[in-house]
Amino acid sequence: MREKIKNPVVVLYKRETSDSYAVSITDGSQNMHDGLLMASVSPDDSDYPFATFAMVGYYMAAEIEKLRAQRDALAAENAALKESERAFDAMCAEEHGDNWVSELTETPATDAFLAEVRAQGVDMARNAMIDFVDGEVGPNKNVPGLIRGAEICVSIAEQLRKGVIQ
Repeated sequence: MREKIKNPVVVLYKRETSDSYAVSITDGSQNMHDGLLMASVSPDDSDYPFATFAMVGYYMAAEIEKLRAQRDALAAENAALKESERAFDAMCAEEHGDNWVSELTETPATDAFLAEVRAQGVDMARNAMIDFVDGEVGPNKNVPGLIRGAEICVSIAEQLRKGVIQ
């Protein structure tokens, strides 16, 4: 029996070379290659008996991709609004001095989302280091600097996700 995945993350990945998607379940990683490949679907799978399910999966993946794009755009706008609120607050505090009381809107969901986006960027850097070692140097070679760099990336990503650093 397989060990239960502790922090399951379902990763949908659109392949660059074709119009198909792969679905993977990982243990907290955002990298599809770190997980167990669950399915691969394409709009050209109509010859197979699971074609109906493949098409549903394909369109669901496409819709999820659209929703992610919308979510990312909304988060970016929300971050810009938060920054403009801070700038306005600073201007009012300067103009009104002690008569101004600062009260900034708290947005924990946006803060958590942006922390996750930053952590994913760090994960991408870690994965690039690992891919470089595996592809360019060789998987059995010991490259202390790159290995330490990848370990630091893991630590930074964890701290970002916990809100320790911003």
